[in-house]
Amino acid sequence: MNFLLTIFLGFTLTCFFPETASDAEVSQTVQTSLRKGNAGQLATQFDKTIELVIDTEKVDFSSVDATHAELILRTFFRRYPPHGFEFVYRGSSNRLRYSTGTYATEGNAFSVYVLMRQNANHQYVINALHFRKE
Repeated sequence: MNFLLTIFLGFTLTCFFPETASDAEVSQTVQTSLRKGNAGQLATQFDKTIELVIDTEKVDFSSVDATHAELILRTFFRRYPPHGFEFVYRGSSNRLRYSTGTYATEGNAFSVYVLMRQNANHQYVINALHFRKE
């Protein structure tokens, strides 16, 4: 009986709160956007405001509007066009997902940190994005 109840509850929670598909989609969009230097596509995954840090541009906002962050990233991608991006580490806890990666450009490399939180609609959105020159 307990086995059937466990299966039923697991199925019910999976149907009403499908985290893995949206989490994977957001991660894929982030990876593709960074590989292509596509600020518009990346911004579709932003929360209304995000923390944005780009040390080479002296950008250090604890809270910036998503549209403003997109404009800043467009400038960054023009100045440092991508040669590649790879995730190095991914982790999670409770309603958080965090990743680190390496953004490669001509003669430079940046460590990238991405923090995603689950919003009220149970979708993951980017809350923090950091680029630090290696």
